[in-house]
Amino acid sequence: MDAAGYRLRVALIAGLPVVALAFLFFHGRMAQNEVLPNYHNFADQRALWGLPNFWNVVSNLPFLLVALWGLRALGSRSAFVEKWERTACFILLIAVALTCVGSSYYHAWPGDASLFWDRLPMAAVFMALLATTVGERISPRGGRLLLFPLLAAGVASVLYWRVADDLRLYALVHFYAVGALPLILILFPPRYSGSAGIVAMIALYGLALALDRFDHQVAAITVTGGHPWKHVAAAAAMCSYLSTIAHRHPLPRRQVH
Repeated sequence: MDAAGYRLRVALIAGLPVVALAFLFFHGRMAQNEVLPNYHNFADQRALWGLPNFWNVVSNLPFLLVALWGLRALGSRSAFVEKWERTACFILLIAVALTCVGSSYYHAWPGDASLFWDRLPMAAVFMALLATTVGERISPRGGRLLLFPLLAAGVASVLYWRVADDLRLYALVHFYAVGALPLILILFPPRYSGSAGIVAMIALYGLALALDRFDHQVAAITVTGGHPWKHVAAAAAMCSYLSTIAHRHPLPRRQVH
């Protein structure tokens, strides 16, 4: 990749959140109940064995199983070229496991207060994925330097929403990560094998978002609605990513900026 083309691509990736942040600033406050008035009204609210919203709760178990499998599968250093990548993956796995806990708590007692504990580990997952993708595709040094600032930004976005009832920063964290990952894959060559597994992760998470969006419509087909299947699809997305890491190998060295 020539230097000018590399800088142009990096400028695009770095400029998108700046443009989005400017847009959101002028957009004005986005209160939870105004933007998402029926957010807590899931299609399946049945209790089973004394557990409220049973299927929306227990469908979070795959997150924990995937995290535990990932910790076992990635015990070898061979999956990582640099030490910080191993740290980033460990943070990602802990955040995935905590997503099981936080999302289960939220779905057992839906409300803004419990939603905080659902969104907090999810923000950490998005930011850890973004940092590792930057490191794997754009610049190892860039990914290492961005890891903890991005994690801090993710946590701050959830705290800001909870304190100010303003979703703008959390929306930026979520949707920028979702949009930037495929864009980085298209614009920058890989340092490791296994890109197909990352593409599968993105596709599965897109399916998860669709199942969430059409929760009530899916209820006409499956009595559980779409939201429990969103959890399953999102966990499968993470499993695809972790499986790719566990089986990948470094590609021949290329110029890294």
